[in-house]
Amino acid sequence: MSESSFRHPVDTGNRTVREYFASVVKYGFYPVALGLTFLFIYLETQGVLGPLGKAYPVYLGLMIATMVMLEWLVPVRAEWSMTWRSFLRRDLPMLMVNGATIAATTSAVTALAHWVGSGPAKSAHWLPWWAEAIAAILISDFMWYWVHRHSHEGRGRVGQWLWKTHVLHHLPEQVYVFMHVVGHPINSAYVRVILMLPPVALGFSDEGIFAAAVLTGFQGLMTHFNVDVRAGWLNRVFMGTELHRYHHSADPQEGKNYAAVVTLWDQLFGTYDHHPGIQPAALGVHDRGTYPENDEWGALMAIPLNGGSSRTA
Repeated sequence: MSESSFRHPVDTGNRTVREYFASVVKYGFYPVALGLTFLFIYLETQGVLGPLGKAYPVYLGLMIATMVMLEWLVPVRAEWSMTWRSFLRRDLPMLMVNGATIAATTSAVTALAHWVGSGPAKSAHWLPWWAEAIAAILISDFMWYWVHRHSHEGRGRVGQWLWKTHVLHHLPEQVYVFMHVVGHPINSAYVRVILMLPPVALGFSDEGIFAAAVLTGFQGLMTHFNVDVRAGWLNRVFMGTELHRYHHSADPQEGKNYAAVVTLWDQLFGTYDHHPGIQPAALGVHDRGTYPENDEWGALMAIPLNGGSSRTA
């Protein structure tokens, strides 16, 4: 976004209204949005907003609309912003393909759970819903951490194949809210399995599973946010925007921070990479020319079978 978008900024001393606004967003948006998400989860689990999950589309729509508006007003870098071309030619088709994949995978995992039973603790509810949510996030994030890390660093056949299923998510040279949906459907399917299986297998309550899913979804949006938001000490707990943006760096040596929700596993296993106030020089992959273009759908879908180079840094 260029400065011309604010043609007549009000000057207050040495700073414009835009600069004050950007500063408030920088330090205030993440903790406020996180707090509102926790409040929404609590109200949902207590039945204040009606049947569990009924109000979720409203929450999600308001959150996305607010974030997209902020990306338009105060982007980190204009060249990382969403355009109509990128939205229509890449993001929207990806949203439809991966949305269908996630829906099918969710149905399959749910049907499997019903077939084998409801899990060893389904009737006991030996943990409160909030503890179940924490456990679900920690276990799922642990599993995703190692799958994700191996897809970037693995040098064997499994690692190379995992990278080919995952690289499509790293091909964009921008990171913004709707870019979060970009990825191969194979990657979307096994990510969904990783997220669903632990709480379902352990028989967690619907409230615990819902709470974990909402927080995971919130983090997915926030980590792909083209706005300079700072989490401060919360970076030691949650995988915020400034951490995950470095994961999308085109420099393979900077592509760490593998967890999706919390930073615990990256801190424990030596892949926590925080650069306060510094942005990556470029986003994407270092060898972009070896991969198909954004609108070459057949070639992109075929990458796990026969295409693309290997990133093993």
